[in-house]
Amino acid sequence: MKYKKWSEAEREYIRTESENVSDKEIARILSEKTGQPITRSMVRQQRRNIGSVKSNGRPKGKVVN
Repeated sequence: MKYKKWSEAEREYIRTESENVSDKEIARILSEKTGQPITRSMVRQQRRNIGSVKSNGRPKGKVVN
């Protein structure tokens, strides 16, 4: 994994969007905004560092008959 100095704006974006958006999508968006390669694992590690924890597994949805 490549070392990246995260800006406060990037950390705040991860903090606010991590509940609704996947790590992979956050990585893609931040890569486009910054012009630097950001991977899903980099976002996941940063999310863990700031204390934003996601639940494991797929989201539970309604059962459709």
